[in-house]
Amino acid sequence: MVEQQHTRQNIIFGFAVCCAYIAASAVLINFNKFLLEKFPFPWELTALHMTCCSVMSMLLYLVLPGLFPAMHRLEGRKLELLKYFLPLGAFFATALYCSNKAYLYCSVAFLQFMKEGNVVLAFLLCCAVGLQRMDRVKGVVVVWILAGSWMCVHGELNFTMIGFVIQAISQF
Repeated sequence: MVEQQHTRQNIIFGFAVCCAYIAASAVLINFNKFLLEKFPFPWELTALHMTCCSVMSMLLYLVLPGLFPAMHRLEGRKLELLKYFLPLGAFFATALYCSNKAYLYCSVAFLQFMKEGNVVLAFLLCCAVGLQRMDRVKGVVVVWILAGSWMCVHGELNFTMIGFVIQAISQF
């Protein structure tokens, strides 16, 4: 009985976290769109975003280093870490820039449906490197997601190829 109640609490907590994540994501997406309507410079917005994230992460590390448990293993080798993080940061900056730029051409709903294709891309890459295995059920789910995304892309009333291409670049 106690175990069943604990499981129910975990499910409710998980559901609440998912709802909070979706709500926060929707607010941030619409805020980005609002910002780009008032300040139509996606490169500068991306630079501000990444600078703020970097500064806040460094401050958090200085104030609460316990939140970064793996950092103690890098003592004396933190500059070596840059060779891994700089390329990732450059790819992330490009993806973020392209995603922000696409808001200038396309609707939020359209771009969100396009981003659902990321699930398929991530799964197929995991299959390619052997982290996942494709089976019939997963294949049907992949086709279902792609079909839904394609219907949204195909049914967009204000479709612009440049917005589509920019968003597609941001997803790779």
